[in-house]
Amino acid sequence: MAEQSNNENVVETQENQTEAASGTIINAAQMQSIDISDRFTRTLTETGWRIKLEATARVTINFMTSMRKHEVTLMPDDIIQRDGEDLILIRNQSADAYRGQRNVSASPLARNTDRTQASEPSGDGTS
Repeated sequence: MAEQSNNENVVETQENQTEAASGTIINAAQMQSIDISDRFTRTLTETGWRIKLEATARVTINFMTSMRKHEVTLMPDDIIQRDGEDLILIRNQSADAYRGQRNVSASPLARNTDRTQASEPSGDGTS
């Protein structure tokens, strides 16, 4: 009978397990808002919610303290999940796959900088 109880505990642990190729876990109590730049679906769960991205998107998590934020690019089928006090960013690929996706949607500041550099006169006197 002791073996039977141990097996039940193992099953419960596996049901609460989250598997991902890579990811980030954030204290959700410190989160103020989330900005997602493209399509997603949101589903309510018993302990929070689950957002599944439908397209590659820039995700910005704004925190309540010190005007901090966390920016990350996520790909289709990646998941943002609120589970109690945890906010989990679940990536379906290894972290290396996301390194080439950094400039999915450049911020307005980055676009303005590019435009300013392109409009500056060259140093040789030709415009």
